[in-house]
Amino acid sequence: MITGFRLVGVEGVEATSVDEAKQALSKVLTRTDVGIIIISQSFFTNPSIREEVDKVRQERVTPLVVEIPGSRGPANEMPLSAIISKILGIKI
Repeated sequence: MITGFRLVGVEGVEATSVDEAKQALSKVLTRTDVGIIIISQSFFTNPSIREEVDKVRQERVTPLVVEIPGSRGPANEMPLSAIISKILGIKI
């Protein structure tokens, strides 16, 4: 997945395990020059990663954290309104 982003000049790290994903997320969250983090849904479903991302979404303006389907397709289909409601803490 990262190859496509690199072809258009976007820097990234490709994790092959949950531990690698956790390390990469922790490292990138210390940087001030990162505006968006893209995480595969296959890692986002891990409770510790989801908890960290939820914390970032609630406490920080940047970076924007986005989950995208992995190479095996979407893990689950959550309506956009439900995602926004969860992030903002309000019902839409």
